[in-house]
Amino acid sequence: MTVTNIQQEGAAVRPIEPKIKSTSEPAVLYPRPIGDQELAAQRVDLAKVSQSLVTLAPAEAALNPKQQVMAEQFRLLRTRVKALSKDFQLRTMLITSTLSGEGKTTVAANLAGSLSGVEGLRVLLIDFDLRRPCLHTIFGVEPDRRTLTSWLTGETPWQRAIYQVNRRLDVLFGFDPLEEPDLLLQSSRLEKLLKEMKAEYDVMILDSAPMLAVADTHSLVPLVDCALFVLNVDNTPIRSAREALTMLQDKVAGCVVNRIQHLKSEDYYRNSGYGYGYGSKRKES
Repeated sequence: MTVTNIQQEGAAVRPIEPKIKSTSEPAVLYPRPIGDQELAAQRVDLAKVSQSLVTLAPAEAALNPKQQVMAEQFRLLRTRVKALSKDFQLRTMLITSTLSGEGKTTVAANLAGSLSGVEGLRVLLIDFDLRRPCLHTIFGVEPDRRTLTSWLTGETPWQRAIYQVNRRLDVLFGFDPLEEPDLLLQSSRLEKLLKEMKAEYDVMILDSAPMLAVADTHSLVPLVDCALFVLNVDNTPIRSAREALTMLQDKVAGCVVNRIQHLKSEDYYRNSGYGYGYGSKRKES
């Protein structure tokens, strides 16, 4: 998978050749019918989502040039993920980075939103940053005191904590940090959770903690099919990035490079007359 540039993006970096073992199972991105009984009861209000969540912008929204660039790059990323799925099993995809603040949560949310545009494909986006969950801030969802981390601790079935974004995209938020994440990460219950979710969805995207910040993500790596590695072109130390990539071993499907200041494609959208943004201005990592 070649490198994709996201968020005022544009950098030349060497692509990483995928080393994921081939599978005889059918490719993941194949549609299947979705019945009304499968839809979650809790809904995400798209009027409250962050401006950075461009792949879920309403059809009538007029995006500003930077948002147009982001949306196009995420469509490109979706195309590349679909191309990989012809040869490799990509049912569970981990999104991670070297350190915090590199944009992995924004990438995870937008990739999930873009994949949900594939007709018939059911996508589950999960906040697995157990110490600093923030996926709900991008979606503008306030913590639900009835669920919080109860689905992670086993107090409540995970199916009851689902939020529906659209007919093909559901989200599991973390809201509050787990006090003892190791109890979940080192238990057999985590593997059982992921197996149950995999039976209900075609693609699962896990927004995880940064590789070098905590050891939590290391426990998730063996349980996923592949990983996308997010790099901040201005701030990610090369040596640290190499160390994190080594930890991911053969699970790396590709890299997403973001926060590059300017792309020529941005001029195209600026000259096309788009000048308005959408969504709420909220801070996310």
